[in-house]
Amino acid sequence: MKFGDVIMEKMDYLALKKILNFHKHYHDYLQKEALDMLKVRLDSAKICDTSEIPEGTVRLYSNVSVVFGSGKKHRFQLVLEPDDENNGEKVSVRSILGAALVGRSVGDTISIPNREPITIKQVEWMVPKNKISYSVKNG
Repeated sequence: MKFGDVIMEKMDYLALKKILNFHKHYHDYLQKEALDMLKVRLDSAKICDTSEIPEGTVRLYSNVSVVFGSGKKHRFQLVLEPDDENNGEKVSVRSILGAALVGRSVGDTISIPNREPITIKQVEWMVPKNKISYSVKNG
């Protein structure tokens, strides 16, 4: 990891903790695996104020460009919940990919079991640092 730790901004951390609290007894096993991964990442994360988050750190609502081990490139926005018109342009933190990326940084390579490695190439924050607020739907 570029900075040695998973780094999360306080508001992102709180929004993700709410997701975990809403889904304590979730029975969709694919999503359960992602939520378990997210819990481990939150438990070990370095929590920072917005002004302390290094540029290039993957946060909620970031646009993220990655390259898979095969050389395939993909760009998407990391979101709390995907909408109905996703078209692959949004990845939820409730997915394995989203849970693996949040808190990581440009240059990090992520290994997910049974998948090719993924390297973060670019991160663009879509929400200005001083204008962040989240709501989490139960469902």
